[in-house]
Amino acid sequence: MVIKDKKRRILIASDLDRHQALKVVEKVEKGTFDIISTLKDHHRSMVHRVNLDGQDLVYKIPSEKNTRRWIRFLTLFRKGEAFKNILGMQLLLQKGFRTTIPILACEYRKWGMVVDSWLLYAFLDGEQCLEKEETYPGVVQLLYRLHNSGLLHGDPQIRNFILKNNDLYIIDANPKTSRSSFERAYEFAYLRKSAPGIEEHFGDMRHRLWYKYAIQHDRFDRKLARFRRRLKSLIGLGGQ
Repeated sequence: MVIKDKKRRILIASDLDRHQALKVVEKVEKGTFDIISTLKDHHRSMVHRVNLDGQDLVYKIPSEKNTRRWIRFLTLFRKGEAFKNILGMQLLLQKGFRTTIPILACEYRKWGMVVDSWLLYAFLDGEQCLEKEETYPGVVQLLYRLHNSGLLHGDPQIRNFILKNNDLYIIDANPKTSRSSFERAYEFAYLRKSAPGIEEHFGDMRHRLWYKYAIQHDRFDRKLARFRRRLKSLIGLGGQ
């Protein structure tokens, strides 16, 4: 359910009714919650673990997507980042995958563009799979299963898989429809560079032509990204 008023748009992804959702939004806007810990604090996002009315939640602000001018412009035609995050969680749950439980997202638009947004979801008390080699076979099989369901993860770094009670969870995903073998191979190439040693569990993927091409493509992309950052820094567009 989406609630709209002159100030904001609210996407409710839980059993909250309109009145309850508005109360939650007002409390977040007023800062009426306790910060338990800061999970991330960099140019891309601010992520806090918070206690709001006795609930253990994550409060995320997608800072980079909120402020970049081109991304703001694109929100004239598509959903903002906070809404996409919540809808992605819902999609994974509908497909039968374990992930974080969404609560709601809120966005603020000016001239039709998202200029600020945030979201809330339940805190997942688990362990990152980063450097936990015993989890690697399961992570690989989970990524295969996700692809077989017709979806891509969107950011399949090893830290975006969580282990809780011997179950694996997908987090910080941007799931979208998988349309090509290259896209699926690219996700494995991306996972490979985030977890040394995980490639040995890829099975047949290691020998596929698309996978080998994806590794080279990823290396080229990283070189191109570094060049773009240097160029933007030189011409003073680092914050654009």
